[in-house]
Amino acid sequence: MELYVPPYCPPCEAYWQALLDEGPTSVGEVPGPWEWQEVATVSLEIWDEARDLQSRRSAISLTVDSYNRGGLIAHWQTVECFVPASHLIAYPFPADPVAREDCFGQYIGKTFRFCIIEVEPSRNRILLSERQVENCKLEKPEWPPWLCIGTVCDGTVTSVRPFGAFVNIGPLEGMVHISEISWGRVRHPQDFVKPGQSVRVRILNVDLDHQRVGLSIKRLRPNPWATVHQRLKPGDVVEGTIASVERFGLFVELLEGIEGLLHISELDGFTNPEDIQQRYSCGETISVRILDIVPHEHRISLSPLMKEVERA
Repeated sequence: MELYVPPYCPPCEAYWQALLDEGPTSVGEVPGPWEWQEVATVSLEIWDEARDLQSRRSAISLTVDSYNRGGLIAHWQTVECFVPASHLIAYPFPADPVAREDCFGQYIGKTFRFCIIEVEPSRNRILLSERQVENCKLEKPEWPPWLCIGTVCDGTVTSVRPFGAFVNIGPLEGMVHISEISWGRVRHPQDFVKPGQSVRVRILNVDLDHQRVGLSIKRLRPNPWATVHQRLKPGDVVEGTIASVERFGLFVELLEGIEGLLHISELDGFTNPEDIQQRYSCGETISVRILDIVPHEHRISLSPLMKEVERA
């Protein structure tokens, strides 16, 4: 008896709509059953702006963050946006699971132009289309004259990610990279800024074609390395705080925004990196002697005070 295999039928719009209605299915292992979670409240002004963009059929540039079985996920003004697979230019029809994954993977981390096709505040989402961008108005907006490198302005933190913070400065949203938050060590941006917080920033770079602006918080304060020789010099004995314990030694914060390295070779009796991590911990106070200072490289070499005493 022969087994009947029905012919392949490509997914229709109803299939993708069902995926949207049922909720996203994440890629990878899921630790437990799916649970809907409360999301942050989005202001009415943001929804009004989204509807305005939709009515004017204006194209927007967004970076794709991730994807699920139904399409791509991006963020605009803190709102999660969804691009159904059927609205992607490069989506192959019909698409098997492998082809679908390959297609979605090519979008991740890249910036594309989309237009808004549906605004749903009740579901806290915006639907986008890449296919309909050709029919959108690609008129360049008029930017204020102050939107240029070097300008200092006030903004509001819209979201905080491991790589930095996004700040709304009025005409558009800019990003403060983690390296531009503080002159000192930044383990995570959320230790310094929170969503909704007002901050003052300096504009570092502007790319109006892609609506990208690089911002800095730390450059509104003097660079501590520019005057380090006025406060520290080789031979000084100072008390610092261990900022990081690494396999090759200890980073010690000597002043705000200034750290020095106490290399493992300067620690008597420590040849195994694991011994260092067991002996020392972050936040611990330690007395050290400054061996060398190289300001333009942001580098200070240290020696433990006890070792110097023993040598004497």
